[in-house]
Amino acid sequence: MDDNMNAEILTEKKKHSKYGKFTLEYKIKSLSFALFFIEAAYAITLLVSGFNFLAVCAIAFSMGFALLAFLQIAFKDYLNVWALAGFICSDASLLLYFFIWGAGNAFERFGVTILLTGLPLAAAVVVLILGRMKSVNKMRLIASLLAVFMLGVTVLYFLTCSFKAKPTVESMQDGHDDYLNSLSDKSAKNKPNVLFILMDDMGYSDISMYSYLKKEGKAPTINTPNIDSIAQNGGVYFENFYASSPVCSPSRFGILTGRYCARGYLDNVVFPSNVSLSPFGNTRYFNPFQFLNNVDGILGDEITIAEVLSRVGYSTELFGKWNLGDYGEYLPTNQGFDYFYGSHYVNDMTPYNFVEEANGEYKEVFSHAEMKDQSLTTERVTTKMNEHLAKQVENYKLNKTPFFTYYCTPWPHAPLFSNANGNGQGDTTDDNYIKCIEEFDKYLGTTLDIIRADEEVANNTIIIFTSDNGPGREGATGALKGRKNTTFEGGHKVPMLVKFGDKFKSTQYDESLTAYKIDSSYMNIDIFPTLLDYMGIPLPTDRVIDGVSMLDALEGELAYDAKIQKDGEYRALYYMKKGVVQSLQMPYEVDGKLYDFKYYLNVLNENSAFIDQHYHNYMFNIDLDPIEGYNVSMTYVDAAKAMKAQLLAFRKELKDNRRGIIR
Repeated sequence: MDDNMNAEILTEKKKHSKYGKFTLEYKIKSLSFALFFIEAAYAITLLVSGFNFLAVCAIAFSMGFALLAFLQIAFKDYLNVWALAGFICSDASLLLYFFIWGAGNAFERFGVTILLTGLPLAAAVVVLILGRMKSVNKMRLIASLLAVFMLGVTVLYFLTCSFKAKPTVESMQDGHDDYLNSLSDKSAKNKPNVLFILMDDMGYSDISMYSYLKKEGKAPTINTPNIDSIAQNGGVYFENFYASSPVCSPSRFGILTGRYCARGYLDNVVFPSNVSLSPFGNTRYFNPFQFLNNVDGILGDEITIAEVLSRVGYSTELFGKWNLGDYGEYLPTNQGFDYFYGSHYVNDMTPYNFVEEANGEYKEVFSHAEMKDQSLTTERVTTKMNEHLAKQVENYKLNKTPFFTYYCTPWPHAPLFSNANGNGQGDTTDDNYIKCIEEFDKYLGTTLDIIRADEEVANNTIIIFTSDNGPGREGATGALKGRKNTTFEGGHKVPMLVKFGDKFKSTQYDESLTAYKIDSSYMNIDIFPTLLDYMGIPLPTDRVIDGVSMLDALEGELAYDAKIQKDGEYRALYYMKKGVVQSLQMPYEVDGKLYDFKYYLNVLNENSAFIDQHYHNYMFNIDLDPIEGYNVSMTYVDAAKAMKAQLLAFRKELKDNRRGIIR
């Protein structure tokens, strides 16, 4: 465009300004054109890649272009066509994106998107038409208002848009379907009932049986007689049991699948995807940036213990906290559970409501507003579960239909509530960590009574108790280093109690606790293969199962303190945070004796005074130094080198075949 033409444009702009008109500018050498070029490339990337975090930024692009158009029209009495083209390109790419990649509710996917991208697109076209007309009175004012409308609707879209999209990961659906279709009522040679109790953020020493004070002959701070009773008088407790993640969602993934969370791209806590306009409630923005492959929970092609048990004839029910997704394939009743009562979320999230769910559909029973006071949560969840459990027990006695009841209490995750004084909802005088756990223990006693009321049911029910990770703000680790969200022992090491009539007896009996004891190191990914092993159900063969069966240890066929092997080699336990393998634990022989060592390649210091510092090449002898007090990597150089090589090899395995697909 030559100088004469630009001069004509400027003259035309001056001529039109006093009449309230504006001029379209086609200048290529401008900021607007550069931004349009960037947006066009971005739009193509968005549509081809499908990554939903790019859609979040695309809306920001639209807002920026709408604001630029308004400023040019209102204060410069001209509009560069490329600014308007950038808005149209960005908004159109969003519309196409959610048509191509969108997931979840049809109204969210089509209705809201069409409305809140279509309206500003139409407004942009009108602005373009106005800029080419000469006779419309006050068209500059009208165009300015339309630009404000474009900006306002786009901001509204940003506040209300759902970023639910189809996962961009390699699918294992065929293997999932083939495996489950191969199972039937006759696939299991044993069908014990299973009551699985999972705590949320409970520390290693937060029950009286594991109390560090009790080991010193003193009274424990927290009294949990009902929890303790699971292991006492013939049950089993584990000294060295670990969560597979130091935060909840990835750890729960490990329990249900027997696989490390990285296999499912579930590297962190899952936040609500539902739209909330409440202040600080728009947590749906977190998932797109935490899970870069559009993963919003446990993927539908993962094989869960609930799906397996359902296929072999079990009734499967879940009560309490889910935290593995809130729509579509991620819902608990689309993951093998017949029924769910509780919350899809964590009790400090917005929204936090209670639902009843069946067949992938749910209805709200307590709203977010009603759940602001959570003092009746233990009573509500336990009462509902006991109603169902009593029916399951009766059905088992009549028809021999086994049940799998998964009780995932939200406690003692903060914020803490209890109603231990019995004064009704709204009483907060006893809302502390100790009372919260002791109230849970009291109500758990009513659940255990239902199982124990019938000897046959009691003898044929496996009861499992553990926690999803170490303690958060409060709670006792038993002097272990670190807490929740760290890969130190305090973040991963959790209590683990098991009872199965008189069938599970390790080779070591603890007289002081009247319980059998297992010292070997196990992880919650081992629960899935253990249950299948006892039932005689083969493991899936199309994917890596990272866990190992604990059955030999539980039945006394393996020494209580044996170093565990997998595939003929000593087994390594890997500790991950946000998808990165930070450390591992494995046996290594030194001076003719086998020890469990734990090695850290590079991990952030847990001490807030040195929070900017890292541990590099640190190794601890967990057998002799369970609190990780003394680095011995310089003493046992060969062991440190071997463990570093093992850690790097597993990182490479995850990089090359993250999902663990066996071809």
